[in-house]
Amino acid sequence: MNENYIFRKIKKEEVPIMFGLILDRMEWMNENNIKQWNVHGYDTLFPLSFYEKECKNGNLYVLVNATTNELVSGAVLLEIDDRWNDNEPSLYLHNYVSKIGKSGVGKIFMKHAEEYAKSKGKKYFRLDSAEDNEKLTKYYEKQGFKPAGKCSVGPYIGVLRQKEI
Repeated sequence: MNENYIFRKIKKEEVPIMFGLILDRMEWMNENNIKQWNVHGYDTLFPLSFYEKECKNGNLYVLVNATTNELVSGAVLLEIDDRWNDNEPSLYLHNYVSKIGKSGVGKIFMKHAEEYAKSKGKKYFRLDSAEDNEKLTKYYEKQGFKPAGKCSVGPYIGVLRQKEI
Protein backbone atom coordinates (compact mmCIF):
# COMPACT_ATOMS: atom_id res chain seq x y z
CA MET A 1 0.00 0.00 0.00
CA ASN A 2 2.28 2.81 1.22
CA GLU A 3 5.44 1.72 3.01
CA ASN A 4 6.00 5.25 4.37
CA TYR A 5 3.17 4.75 6.88
CA ILE A 6 2.04 2.16 9.41
CA PHE A 7 -1.63 1.53 10.26
CA ARG A 8 -2.12 0.16 13.78
CA LYS A 9 -3.99 0.43 17.06
CA ILE A 10 -3.09 3.55 19.00
CA LYS A 11 -0.82 3.32 22.03
CA LYS A 12 -2.17 4.65 25.32
CA GLU A 13 0.43 7.43 25.48
CA GLU A 14 -0.55 8.62 21.97
CA VAL A 15 -4.21 9.31 22.80
CA PRO A 16 -3.56 12.95 23.84
CA ILE A 17 -1.72 13.47 20.54
CA MET A 18 -4.74 12.27 18.59
CA PHE A 19 -7.02 14.47 20.67
CA GLY A 20 -4.66 17.33 19.82
CA LEU A 21 -5.26 16.62 16.12
CA ILE A 22 -9.01 17.00 16.79
CA LEU A 23 -8.45 20.35 18.55
CA ASP A 24 -6.15 21.53 15.74
CA ARG A 25 -8.77 20.57 13.15
CA MET A 26 -11.43 22.50 15.06
CA GLU A 27 -9.21 25.59 15.02
CA TRP A 28 -8.59 25.07 11.30
CA MET A 29 -12.37 24.96 10.76
CA ASN A 30 -12.67 28.30 12.60
CA GLU A 31 -9.94 29.82 10.42
CA ASN A 32 -11.54 28.49 7.22
CA ASN A 33 -15.14 29.45 8.09
CA ILE A 34 -16.28 25.82 8.13
CA LYS A 35 -19.10 25.30 10.60
CA GLN A 36 -18.92 21.74 11.80
CA TRP A 37 -17.02 20.33 14.81
CA ASN A 38 -16.10 23.83 15.93
CA VAL A 39 -19.71 25.00 16.38
CA HIS A 40 -21.24 21.79 17.76
CA GLY A 41 -18.99 21.36 20.80
CA TYR A 42 -17.27 18.32 19.32
CA ASP A 43 -14.53 18.36 21.94
CA THR A 44 -17.19 18.37 24.66
CA LEU A 45 -19.20 15.54 23.05
CA PHE A 46 -15.98 13.60 22.45
CA PRO A 47 -13.51 14.70 25.14
CA LEU A 48 -10.09 13.18 25.76
CA SER A 49 -11.73 10.61 28.06
CA PHE A 50 -13.81 9.32 25.12
CA TYR A 51 -10.65 8.55 23.14
CA GLU A 52 -9.00 7.01 26.21
CA LYS A 53 -12.01 4.69 26.54
CA GLU A 54 -11.94 3.78 22.84
CA CYS A 55 -8.21 3.05 23.15
CA LYS A 56 -8.87 0.77 26.11
CA ASN A 57 -11.64 -0.97 24.12
CA GLY A 58 -9.27 -1.52 21.19
CA ASN A 59 -11.27 0.63 18.75
CA LEU A 60 -8.86 3.52 18.13
CA TYR A 61 -6.59 3.19 15.10
CA VAL A 62 -3.90 5.50 13.76
CA LEU A 63 -1.62 6.04 10.83
CA VAL A 64 1.97 6.87 11.77
CA ASN A 65 5.03 7.82 9.75
CA ALA A 66 7.13 4.64 9.47
CA THR A 67 10.38 6.56 9.97
CA THR A 68 9.53 9.18 12.59
CA ASN A 69 6.52 7.49 14.24
CA GLU A 70 4.64 10.82 13.91
CA LEU A 71 0.88 10.29 14.29
CA VAL A 72 -0.74 11.76 11.16
CA SER A 73 -4.30 10.38 11.07
CA GLY A 74 -6.69 8.35 13.17
CA ALA A 75 -10.23 7.23 13.81
CA VAL A 76 -12.48 5.06 15.90
CA LEU A 77 -13.39 1.85 14.03
CA LEU A 78 -16.47 0.01 15.23
CA GLU A 79 -18.25 -3.20 14.24
CA ILE A 80 -21.64 -1.95 15.50
CA ASP A 81 -23.23 1.44 14.86
CA ASP A 82 -26.74 2.35 16.01
CA ARG A 83 -27.05 4.97 13.26
CA TRP A 84 -27.56 2.11 10.81
CA ASN A 85 -30.71 -0.04 10.88
CA ASP A 86 -29.43 -3.32 9.48
CA ASN A 87 -27.17 -6.20 10.40
CA GLU A 88 -24.91 -6.19 7.35
CA PRO A 89 -21.32 -7.13 8.26
CA SER A 90 -19.69 -3.70 8.28
CA LEU A 91 -16.89 -1.64 9.74
CA TYR A 92 -17.89 1.88 10.81
CA LEU A 93 -15.58 4.88 10.81
CA HIS A 94 -16.04 7.62 13.43
CA ASN A 95 -14.06 10.57 14.80
CA TYR A 96 -11.85 10.53 11.71
CA VAL A 97 -9.09 13.14 11.65
CA SER A 98 -5.88 13.87 9.80
CA LYS A 99 -3.02 16.17 10.64
CA ILE A 100 -3.17 19.62 9.07
CA GLY A 101 -0.46 20.11 6.47
CA LYS A 102 -0.06 16.39 5.75
CA SER A 103 -1.92 16.19 2.45
CA GLY A 104 -2.99 12.69 1.43
CA VAL A 105 -2.53 10.93 4.77
CA GLY A 106 -6.29 10.75 5.37
CA LYS A 107 -6.79 8.90 2.11
CA ILE A 108 -3.97 6.50 3.05
CA PHE A 109 -5.62 5.91 6.44
CA MET A 110 -8.95 5.18 4.71
CA LYS A 111 -7.34 2.63 2.37
CA HIS A 112 -5.75 0.83 5.32
CA ALA A 113 -9.04 0.87 7.25
CA GLU A 114 -10.82 -0.56 4.22
CA GLU A 115 -8.23 -3.34 3.96
CA TYR A 116 -8.69 -4.00 7.67
CA ALA A 117 -12.47 -4.28 7.12
CA LYS A 118 -11.88 -6.77 4.30
CA SER A 119 -9.56 -8.83 6.51
CA LYS A 120 -12.38 -9.07 9.05
CA GLY A 121 -14.82 -10.35 6.40
CA LYS A 122 -16.92 -7.19 6.25
CA LYS A 123 -19.22 -6.45 3.31
CA TYR A 124 -19.29 -2.67 3.80
CA PHE A 125 -17.06 0.12 5.01
CA ARG A 126 -19.39 2.80 6.41
CA LEU A 127 -19.36 6.32 7.80
CA ASP A 128 -21.48 9.43 8.07
CA SER A 129 -20.67 13.02 7.24
CA ALA A 130 -22.37 16.40 7.62
CA GLU A 131 -24.95 16.86 4.90
CA ASP A 132 -24.03 20.52 4.40
CA ASN A 133 -20.30 19.97 3.78
CA GLU A 134 -19.94 19.78 -0.01
CA LYS A 135 -16.16 19.45 0.03
CA LEU A 136 -16.30 16.47 2.38
CA THR A 137 -19.11 14.92 0.31
CA LYS A 138 -16.92 15.09 -2.80
CA TYR A 139 -13.95 13.69 -0.85
CA TYR A 140 -15.94 10.60 0.18
CA GLU A 141 -17.57 10.20 -3.24
CA LYS A 142 -14.12 10.16 -4.90
CA GLN A 143 -13.24 7.27 -2.58
CA GLY A 144 -16.31 5.30 -3.69
CA PHE A 145 -18.72 6.00 -0.81
CA LYS A 146 -22.37 6.18 -1.82
CA PRO A 147 -25.21 7.83 0.13
CA ALA A 148 -27.36 5.27 1.98
CA GLY A 149 -29.63 7.36 4.22
CA LYS A 150 -29.57 10.10 6.82
CA CYS A 151 -28.93 10.35 10.55
CA SER A 152 -29.14 13.02 13.22
CA VAL A 153 -27.55 13.45 16.61
CA GLY A 154 -28.47 16.69 18.39
CA PRO A 155 -27.92 19.54 15.92
CA TYR A 156 -25.86 17.30 13.62
CA ILE A 157 -27.56 16.06 10.44
CA GLY A 158 -25.50 13.55 8.56
CA VAL A 159 -25.57 11.47 5.44
CA LEU A 160 -24.90 7.78 5.93
CA ARG A 161 -22.34 6.61 3.37
CA GLN A 162 -21.11 3.16 2.49
CA LYS A 163 -18.68 1.45 0.19
CA GLU A 164 -19.06 -2.19 -0.72
CA ILE A 165 -15.74 -3.98 -0.29
